Amino acid sequence: WQCIDKPLDGKSAITFWRVLEEFEHKVSKLSLLELKPKTGRYRQLRRHMAKTKLCPLVGDTVFAKGIENKDGGGGGVPMAKKLGLFLCSSAVRFDHPYHKGSEHEIGDGVAAQLPTEIGHQITCLSEGGTVVMNVRIEVPRKFAALLE
Repeated sequence: WQCIDKPLDGKSAITFWRVLEEFEHKVSKLSLLELKPKTGRYRQLRRHMAKTKLCPLVGDTVFAKGIENKDGGGGGVPMAKKLGLFLCSSAVRFDHPYHKGSEHEIGDGVAAQLPTEIGHQITCLSEGGTVVMNVRIEVPRKFAALLE
């Protein structure tokens, strides 16, 4: 993991990141990243990658300005401007603030509340009386469009 420790708006801002895969897309080299914000500053992930690493997220027309002159933003992929920002949270882990109980009770109760049209995976762990939720969803289909 690599770390960006650069304040934003006068406050501490820390992002951990790593490259999962690299792709060639026409004239651009793209990287699939895993980003983990330790702090939660306004647009932290986008700002850290574009301004600190000079590597804007695909589809970012705000923070990519001045970095990519080919398409006026978008992280070097012109068609991305039409498809929007290529940033999604596909996995979240948190201590459940209300429920305490067995893995079966919590897993079934929460899974039933999610829309059935999205692929999802929910697991719960009981760690010392705290219920830890792990939630994963499929990455949006538009991500696959970059590889076509």
